[in-house]
Amino acid sequence: MKSKKSRQTARLTKGGFKVGQDQVDLAQMVKLKVFCSRKLPSQPSSVTIIKDSANRYFLSFVVEIQAEVLSKADNSVGIDLAHIPHFLTLN
Repeated sequence: MKSKKSRQTARLTKGGFKVGQDQVDLAQMVKLKVFCSRKLPSQPSSVTIIKDSANRYFLSFVVEIQAEVLSKADNSVGIDLAHIPHFLTLN
């Protein structure tokens, strides 16, 4: 009997996959039709294929992006570390 928490994963790096408009080609394996929740900001360097216990597949991509420099704000945020699960104070 399978565990409800059973999960299988595989990671492919560059050369092991190709991302197309609405599909991902996995080298030596299969072409997957995909639905993307958002557009990838750059070409991925690797992909992790995850199969959960309900036989659903998920793809997780690693992409590189430029860090965005944020402007300085006059607001401050304080966090009570002693009670972090319970409190968050915004000033």
